[in-house]
Amino acid sequence: MKRITVWLVAVSTAVLCLLTLTQLGHFVDAGEASPPAHADLLIVLGGDDGSRVIRGAQLFQSGIAPRILLTGIEFAPVESQRYYLNWRAVLLFDAGVAKNALLFDAVSANSRDEAVNTLNLMRRNGWRSVVVVTDPPHMRRLNWVWGKVFANSGLSYALVSSRPTWWHADDWWTNEKSAQFVLSDLIKLGYYMVKY
Repeated sequence: MKRITVWLVAVSTAVLCLLTLTQLGHFVDAGEASPPAHADLLIVLGGDDGSRVIRGAQLFQSGIAPRILLTGIEFAPVESQRYYLNWRAVLLFDAGVAKNALLFDAVSANSRDEAVNTLNLMRRNGWRSVVVVTDPPHMRRLNWVWGKVFANSGLSYALVSSRPTWWHADDWWTNEKSAQFVLSDLIKLGYYMVKY
């Protein structure tokens, strides 16, 4: 009887761990609300392999916002920051985005900075709403960070997912890039929740 109990506990624990593991992709993804029909600004966050900026170009072409802000120079040496922002700008130009529709955030170093600096930019320009493009496994963390920063501001943001080919919430652990994103975002979410 004792052996059966130990075996049942072991199997139950393994099944619970497996179920938890499989759901982590959906937890960090958190889904997205439907983007608004119109916003004052479209933001394409940095750390991009191209899927964010492509999604940003598609949204811009749909008429969702009259301008795009490119952010994200995380840990880049000063000499390379301009070039990092520029490859994404070139991709947007090639997609038909006019140069005067592009803005650049060359000072934000992390997700919280991006939210704070965006909020300040919105206040300076009298803008009321923004749409933020990021990768699916960032959605929960960014919603938490941006929600904290935008709380009681009277201004709004909406998070929209890129469409990377490497992301599959159901089996995220089978892809190295997905696994890195999930584990990294869980750690970062914990960090932001403790710090802010």
